[in-house]
Amino acid sequence: MKLTDMNIKRGFKINAVALAIFLSNIFSGAAAAQEQQSLEDVQQIVAIVDDKLISVYDLKQRALLFMMSSGQKTITPEQQKYLMQQALRSLVDDRLKIEALFKRAKMRVSKEEKEQQFDVHAQQMRISPKQLKERLAKVGVEKKAMLQQIEGRMAWDRLVGGIIVPSVNISDEEINAVLERIEKNKGQQEIHYREIFLLVSDNAQREAMRQQAIRLVEGLREKTSFQMAARQLSSNSTSAVGGDMGWIMKSEISKELLPSLEKLKKGGVSDPITTEDGFYILQMVNTRKVLTADPLDTIVELKYLYFPADDASNKADMLSAKKKAEHASTMISSCKDLTENKEKFGAEDAATLKKMKISDLSFDLHDMIYGLKVGQSTRPIKEDDGYRLFITCAKEAPTVQEVTYDTIERSLSNQRISLIARRHLRDLRRDAIIDYR
Repeated sequence: MKLTDMNIKRGFKINAVALAIFLSNIFSGAAAAQEQQSLEDVQQIVAIVDDKLISVYDLKQRALLFMMSSGQKTITPEQQKYLMQQALRSLVDDRLKIEALFKRAKMRVSKEEKEQQFDVHAQQMRISPKQLKERLAKVGVEKKAMLQQIEGRMAWDRLVGGIIVPSVNISDEEINAVLERIEKNKGQQEIHYREIFLLVSDNAQREAMRQQAIRLVEGLREKTSFQMAARQLSSNSTSAVGGDMGWIMKSEISKELLPSLEKLKKGGVSDPITTEDGFYILQMVNTRKVLTADPLDTIVELKYLYFPADDASNKADMLSAKKKAEHASTMISSCKDLTENKEKFGAEDAATLKKMKISDLSFDLHDMIYGLKVGQSTRPIKEDDGYRLFITCAKEAPTVQEVTYDTIERSLSNQRISLIARRHLRDLRRDAIIDYR
């Protein structure tokens, strides 16, 4: 069908009837059947965004990514419908962001840049890029589906940086007012937390979004990576850094969010917090007093060795993998040639995790890594299908970062940029020509 023959619609209203045709088959069926359907899915178009096509295949891939990020393994028909709606909205938004960057700056995100960000995803999950690709494949997601999502996020970051950031001005009066409050509140508590923000742009979808937020919290409290979920699902600009808000004085945190944060212990995840624009989910990283160093800000460079079990369901195989890891831990005294000689230690995989704060690692590793000297390894850490050793290659002590004019300006700017960016995205949606097939 020609573009001129299509029923062109403005705005963002999802055609639920059209989606229902294939909803029931999205998450069911054997892998072979899915492969047989892939060509048909690529050819079947579900939406056109300013002449850019979105196929059923694209939609399935994005929905599976969302499921993986939220930790959901089973899903009801009603949840399927909502998940597909959110996946379609995400795909449409990505198309709008990518094309908006090109129209304004004649710029595209390069393949190399997307690959680098893919590696960052893997690093935050404390696995290699190869292992991340394999994990995606296990749930039926191709690597290129995540690269497409990365492209949308990077395009938006650049667009925001080029258009919105230069237009945001924080006055001296605002900054000095904050500095005065800090001076009056020396020794007060600072909180380091992460956020996921689920935007509600259509109030008719508010209850469905609330239910999705509840299910997301359940997954996050079990085993799902908060940082990965933030990168995949959060609507705020902090999604680019896994939702990390950094250190914020208690007195500067929104009154909508602070009560929930105060109830959380280290590593805890809040219930969904309702706001006018959507729902927040927060994770407590740590607390400290103003102008004191936090041990979790220690910067480390790590390497790891991975010892998989031939059959993770077999206790004997898991025990064999554990013994290999235990033996390797007694032989390791430095990071030198560790990756190149992994076979010497009986490991199947090895990789380097570049410099990061200890707080960027999962909470179960914090105390363990902090207590290591350079060259030492952790005890064997059990995972779903094997054991892993981490070795400390470098360590930099944390420094106390004083609150300055510049840091206050940056914090206030980020808050304002997030608000304006959300409004700008709404404008892009409103002005776009979107046809839902």
